[in-house]
Amino acid sequence: MYDVRTDHKIVAFDSELMRLFNCADGTVIVTATRADGSWTVHADGVDDVTAADRPTAITAMTEQALAALPGAGYSTTVPYGLADLP
Repeated sequence: MYDVRTDHKIVAFDSELMRLFNCADGTVIVTATRADGSWTVHADGVDDVTAADRPTAITAMTEQALAALPGAGYSTTVPYGLADLP
């Protein structure tokens, strides 16, 4: 059995909310919320991004994390099938 560990993980809480967490300490780095059909992706210190659909919002979340954090690269777990949800 393999155990995959990444720096970050995206968690969907319902159909309108996703958060990208630091796996080491549980800190929320990026929040994506959907209202009126579009997603707003927010990270402290970075301008918000709007996305038309969930796959684009997921991509924006990883980009926001890279922009908000020091360093050049991080790994992020995106749960299987998350991008396929409405």
